[in-house]
Amino acid sequence: MSLELHVFPISPRAFKVLMTAHHLGIDYDLRIVDLTKGEQKTPEFTALNPNQRMPVLEEDGFSLWESNAIVEYLASKKEGWLPGNARDRLALTKWLYWDSNHWDPTCAIFIFERIIKPFFNRGETSASEIARGEEQFNRLASVLNGQLEKHRFIMGDTLTIADLSIGAPLTVADRAGFPLEAYPAIRRWHAELKTLPAWQQTIAIGEMPRAA
Repeated sequence: MSLELHVFPISPRAFKVLMTAHHLGIDYDLRIVDLTKGEQKTPEFTALNPNQRMPVLEEDGFSLWESNAIVEYLASKKEGWLPGNARDRLALTKWLYWDSNHWDPTCAIFIFERIIKPFFNRGETSASEIARGEEQFNRLASVLNGQLEKHRFIMGDTLTIADLSIGAPLTVADRAGFPLEAYPAIRRWHAELKTLPAWQQTIAIGEMPRAA
């Protein structure tokens, strides 16, 4: 059985998985999970991920969910992409945890309020939620910006899966209105990520739908 990626391509969480596969040159079969039709709630998909969330990787009877776990799994297939030294490996892993626990949920506030709500007619944008998002974003962006002031990429001068994962929400930075004005190092890093062929290849799979 070939490697399959079950994704809703326009989601940043799917984007990081697809971009990693593209950047590493890993072949996969694309399986679209259309969230607009509730396909994540079907019995077939629930059998792959009982959380009813995408993305999901499936290979030879092995099912893996959580986007950063999938990114790590893909990286494990290519020599040199996961450090062999325990300290170096955990230095990378800490940024993936930081993404999952802090950065991704904060970016999701803006995405939900300014993209998901209008598209799915789920009510007006909440000013209090945006304010909460801005407070959290500024705290976290200061950390990321400080790291990128010292290094070309998050882990140093070499691109790693930390960049691919943490950079993924920036695909919708303009539409979601991320407050990036005060963070020039993040903007510089984002501009470089956008030049990657894998970024462009992933963007081409599907564009964010727009409300009528």
